[in-house]
Amino acid sequence: MNKTPAINATSTTHNVAAYAACMDELAVQMVESAGTLRESAMSTVAGNAILQTVTSMELRASQIRNITAEFRLSGDMASFDQACQLAGWSPDRQALASLQVAH
Repeated sequence: MNKTPAINATSTTHNVAAYAACMDELAVQMVESAGTLRESAMSTVAGNAILQTVTSMELRASQIRNITAEFRLSGDMASFDQACQLAGWSPDRQALASLQVAH
């Protein structure tokens, strides 16, 4: 996995709402993916770890939600980096710039 570009500063120049919305979406997508996996035909195959994977995904989504709530109060961009890592997303600089413009 590529390392997320670090934005480890308190957000004064960054659009906190845009980053928080992205973090919310990371959690939503994680839960939706877990649900899809839970309902897939793979979940009925004996000897797999689908339930463990789903549980882990839901736990990470919950952690992202908690991090997002803290981020909204602090504006600490290290929280965004942490949420991206939990979601397994490594945005490049262009994606980060687009995020600012989109919101």
